[in-house]
Amino acid sequence: MHGRVHKNLNVTHLDLKIIRSLPIEKMKNLKIVHFCGNFGDPLMHPDLDDIIDMFQRQQIEISTNASLRSQQWWSDLGKKKNVSVTFCIDGIGHEHELYRRNTSYEKIIDNAKAFLEAGGLAIWQFIVFRHNQHQIDEAKKLSHDMGFKKIEFRFSDRFDTHNKWKVFDNGVYQYDLEKASHQTTLRESLYVPEGEKYWKVLNKNKGQITCVASQRKKIYIHSDGTVYPCCQLGSVQSGKDVEKLMLKKIVKDFKKVDLHWVNFEQILKSDFFQKNLPASLKQDPFSHPICIEWCNKATGKYYNQNLTSVDIP
Repeated sequence: MHGRVHKNLNVTHLDLKIIRSLPIEKMKNLKIVHFCGNFGDPLMHPDLDDIIDMFQRQQIEISTNASLRSQQWWSDLGKKKNVSVTFCIDGIGHEHELYRRNTSYEKIIDNAKAFLEAGGLAIWQFIVFRHNQHQIDEAKKLSHDMGFKKIEFRFSDRFDTHNKWKVFDNGVYQYDLEKASHQTTLRESLYVPEGEKYWKVLNKNKGQITCVASQRKKIYIHSDGTVYPCCQLGSVQSGKDVEKLMLKKIVKDFKKVDLHWVNFEQILKSDFFQKNLPASLKQDPFSHPICIEWCNKATGKYYNQNLTSVDIP
């Protein structure tokens, strides 16, 4: 926040002991394991290699900015047949480094080449902003030439109140990050003027809430060991105080969804997953703002996702 770590963020790695405690052999329907840091990057985890080796029968998907590790590490990873990587490269050259602060575009490209040349399966994810939108065609060609399976162009949802986002480095203002000229935000689709909060309109026009994570048979384990249906609810801990208080009223007791205190099966059978959360989706006693924002069928982001994907033959 303003170039500094949020004061309420619990900066920690997911405990290796917790991952080892998961009943992986009993999870007959576990097909995909996705490593995607909510506030960090999977490659930061010191035990990542051991964690990958735990999931021999599952497809592993890693989402990363890929600015870490050696080319030899990436080459070794590319030889693992059950691993695919989404490289988050948001522009070509300097344009990438404007959003992905303190990363090296050249190092990322070298890492991607090492992974691809070793036989790795990779997707290029490109978040489109005003400063890199002119590079879309160039990125398509480069992704094809390098051997990416496909390139996906996405828009950031950080512009839902303003069309510009101030970028800071250690508290010092650097520049304005601007949304792509052809991007339509949720605020704009609800006809809310820039600078105004769209929550009232969103709440008024919301439709039935259906948990998309549940529909897709997904579940999320946060870096602090707590378990939620999705990463959106997992991110509430560093959000606004009112959102944290509302989540606490639904969860009741965070120890009962924390793998440091109870096992995975107990969490899935807890009141939070079996009673409290389903009731909250029906507004009993209320629906959490995150659930309304993402999973209501009228205006939710999951149902109106502004995403384009270009398949590379």
